[in-house]
Amino acid sequence: MSVLEKFGLDKRQTRLLFSLQRSLVMSDIEFEKNNTIKEKKEEWLQSWVKGVEDVLNGEEYHEWTLVEEEKQLIEECEIAVKNCENLRTPLYLILLELNLFVPYFPVDEIKFKTHERVKYDKKILNYNVVRYARLLDIDEEFIENTNKTFKKSVRSISKVGTKMLAGAGGGALLIALTAGLATPFIAGLAAPAGLAGAAATNAGLAAIGGGAVAAGGMGMAGGMTVIVGGGSIFGSLSGMALGGMLKDSSSLALREGAKLEVIMKEIILSEQHDVRFAQEMIGEQKKVIKKLNEELTDLEMNEKENKKQIKNLSKSIQYLKTTLKRSEHNLDEFV
Repeated sequence: MSVLEKFGLDKRQTRLLFSLQRSLVMSDIEFEKNNTIKEKKEEWLQSWVKGVEDVLNGEEYHEWTLVEEEKQLIEECEIAVKNCENLRTPLYLILLELNLFVPYFPVDEIKFKTHERVKYDKKILNYNVVRYARLLDIDEEFIENTNKTFKKSVRSISKVGTKMLAGAGGGALLIALTAGLATPFIAGLAAPAGLAGAAATNAGLAAIGGGAVAAGGMGMAGGMTVIVGGGSIFGSLSGMALGGMLKDSSSLALREGAKLEVIMKEIILSEQHDVRFAQEMIGEQKKVIKKLNEELTDLEMNEKENKKQIKNLSKSIQYLKTTLKRSEHNLDEFV
């Protein structure tokens, strides 16, 4: 199994992740007292669910829908735990993305200005994340460790203060990411095959905002549907267009790089004690940086036309270099 594949979720695991995220938002909506804001949140949720179901189905039409009933959601968690007895990584990846999930990000251009002002109740979300951690058979201490490592990593990689961080998942960065990426790029990359236009854009925004990048239909092995946990950084080494995202948004490199550190420190080393895989991750990070430097050199051949991409890619490379140094430091400390 390649490094990239270990960051992938299959269709059932993907549906579980998105269903748990939906449940978090439903709980927040339930306790919302302002009817006007409640309506906005419900409208946002409907649009987001449509986007992620498009990711699940690709060219199919509503064959896979998100789990809504609490009883069925619990059963799906139990099935996931049972199916991951030999390799628990997908469970940690699901909880990681669930914990870093920041709802009410823009899911399409029309609603952006409205929904950026909608806030979520952090206490309600945190309560439910802990509840789902238990269902996934993961100690709730992992949640606290994830939050600390992610925030510290974002500050260290970006060299900015805590003001940029809005909530555990860095909501300000998420808004910058989804608002800053070019619409055709999102539609062509993050959305599954068979979608076009507004539907593809919305599916792409829904997936990226949910912490995932669609992989199904791109020739990926292992039946992967989405890539999570920072694994999109390795996509450029597998013939996928994921590396191109780093030319359009350095915020992506920052967010995904911070996730990689969480994976390395809190999952691969602290939970699984897998030094060999940690070494493989570091090796792949070096290859990614080398490849992106080569792409940067190509862009600089026509500096005038590629000015914006050169700026974004240069910053992305710098972020990834810092991520690499932190990965090497974490491994050295562990061994």
